Amino acid sequence: MIKLITTVGTSLFENYRKEKKDIEGYYFSIKDVNYGEYDEYSESVAKIRNTILNYYGYYNKDKKVPDHISAEIKSIKKIKKYLKDRDIEVYLVATDTVVSCEAANIIRLFLEKDEFKVNFTPAIDVIKGLQIKDKEVFVNQGLTNLIRRIENISGGCYENVAFNISGGYKATIPYMTLMAQINGCYMYYIFEDTEELIVIPPGPITTDDELFEKYYKEFVEIEGHVDNYAKWKESRYEFVSKAMSCIEVCNNIAGLSPFGEILWKNYKNRYSVFFATDEVIGKIKNNYTLAKKVVKFLSEDNIREGKTEIKGSKIKHKLYDDGNNDYRIVYVQKDNQFYIYAIFDYEPDEIKFPNNPKQSNNVEDYNFRLYRINKRSLEVELLE
Repeated sequence: MIKLITTVGTSLFENYRKEKKDIEGYYFSIKDVNYGEYDEYSESVAKIRNTILNYYGYYNKDKKVPDHISAEIKSIKKIKKYLKDRDIEVYLVATDTVVSCEAANIIRLFLEKDEFKVNFTPAIDVIKGLQIKDKEVFVNQGLTNLIRRIENISGGCYENVAFNISGGYKATIPYMTLMAQINGCYMYYIFEDTEELIVIPPGPITTDDELFEKYYKEFVEIEGHVDNYAKWKESRYEFVSKAMSCIEVCNNIAGLSPFGEILWKNYKNRYSVFFATDEVIGKIKNNYTLAKKVVKFLSEDNIREGKTEIKGSKIKHKLYDDGNNDYRIVYVQKDNQFYIYAIFDYEPDEIKFPNNPKQSNNVEDYNFRLYRINKRSLEVELLE
């Protein structure tokens, strides 16, 4: 199953208006309105939706949906034909506007009539800040939220993800292209006035992992946003000079730029980085199943939080209990980084550990070093 991420623009309405003029007043009343005001324009939205659905025969079960009514529908059908026997699941992504959201709602209905599987939930698929009135909001919020939504759709695995950039803002195309190329995804595009589908395969592109390995702590800090950036960068001059394109600064608050967000997420999708003692690393390297448990523990926030217990009669330890097996991980989470100071594959040993009054839970009492584990091969490497 291919997850086809499709950005949505307004070609549906523009094409209809070339044929009919009966929605002009309603359309112009919502044309430049942000999605946050959607409910206030429900009457205009309903009128536009019903008019277009009726005109193109949505309610006539015997009438096929015309391909030409929007760039999104036309391209999705072309992509389906190009992929032949492969199933696709469409994910529509709208800009932070009423018109894009409503276009996505109507497109979803038409595609579902043609038996496509389509996902569009305005609460998560209308991308906040993705508008062109305010450049700073577009860059600092819109693009970042778009990247995060795509990351959420992919689940961090891009093997079966493709991008359809036929609709939506053209300003997003460079970033969508970068995401596709770095993550090894196909891209599709169709010109509005032609029948030709342009297929852009992934190229032989690799990223500089050394930058993220050397400055891992700095990237973690920037990812969580840095207040008083002017002071923070004084002691991190080398990092700032080498990673300038990955940093976005607004009002002396720094975060990852859209470019940095794409590269950083790509790195984290391939590796988990953590601090551990030599004893812990020795166990991980000698136990394939234990290594898989560590990747799961580090990668899946909800599972980790749900399976973590506080144990210990005197000194309290955070203990990750993997479930109906003997695997346990004892750790500290500090400044968005993980310190693993004990790990078990034999439950009787784990039971004794938290009740031993000599077992510290302070990071300073252990000799930690920074490691990364490849999520696919499970190979463990020392970073410092």
